[in-house]
Amino acid sequence: MEGIARDIRRGLPWVVLPLTSASLLRLALEPRYLTIGYSAWLMLIPIYAILLRQILRPPSATRIRLALLLNFIGINAGYTMIGVALHSAAGWRADDLIFRVERLVFGGDPQKFLTALQAPWLSTIAMLGYLSFGGFLIYLFLAEAFVLSRATGQLQLGLMRLYGIGFSGYILLPAAGPAFHHPALLPPIAHSVLSAKLHPWILGNCSRVDVCPSIHAAICCFLLIWTYRCHRRIFPLLVLPSAALLLGTVYFQYHYFLDLPFGLFLGASAAWFLSYDQHPSVYPSPRAAG
Repeated sequence: MEGIARDIRRGLPWVVLPLTSASLLRLALEPRYLTIGYSAWLMLIPIYAILLRQILRPPSATRIRLALLLNFIGINAGYTMIGVALHSAAGWRADDLIFRVERLVFGGDPQKFLTALQAPWLSTIAMLGYLSFGGFLIYLFLAEAFVLSRATGQLQLGLMRLYGIGFSGYILLPAAGPAFHHPALLPPIAHSVLSAKLHPWILGNCSRVDVCPSIHAAICCFLLIWTYRCHRRIFPLLVLPSAALLLGTVYFQYHYFLDLPFGLFLGASAAWFLSYDQHPSVYPSPRAAG
């Protein structure tokens, strides 16, 4: 149990330092953010760190699982609080910058490339893929929670790095995405019955500061690498849903195209660094196959 707790504690600086530094830098650049909402977000970071350390002292199976639950709650609470903090005052947004870079790189708005792909059946596939993100995240947090092993701590360490850096990107480059920034310029979506119902719901739950980097893409990439290493039999089942998820992020105009390579790089880096943390790198759990 101590090895798992040690890996989780090693993940704490990857959460606390990037988020605190990015938040203080944003506050220094835009002092108008000195609000109750932003202050609550800044206080949440040390509270999370203190709670996690206390839970793991001393480590036991029950305490390890409580730490996993706290991490899962912390991700969702962190996402919400970043939105609250950055909407507590009128501040700079990175949409214009990202959109300009995209048009420079692609010779125009890359969303135009999706015009020929629009079809109701593809909208259904893309929507189901996009919604699979929630299942992916739940799977990652439960994958090593029942049979605790060295992989449990390694998985948490990788996810803490991914989310600490990813959420810092939201703070440093807050952007709403094409669907909010320039909807009039976007090609119309050929919705299916399913996507037509779910698309407005997803837009209503976006924090509008949450596109760069694409954490959907980061989790997708991290999940594929992790399952290929540790749960080889599950890996083929995740390839097509992952492809549909990546398509859905840009197909429904939630993300800029540039968000995806940044997210994929983040996810691949978080998984790759695990190979060099310990020797041997990642021990499969007792349930791992292949």
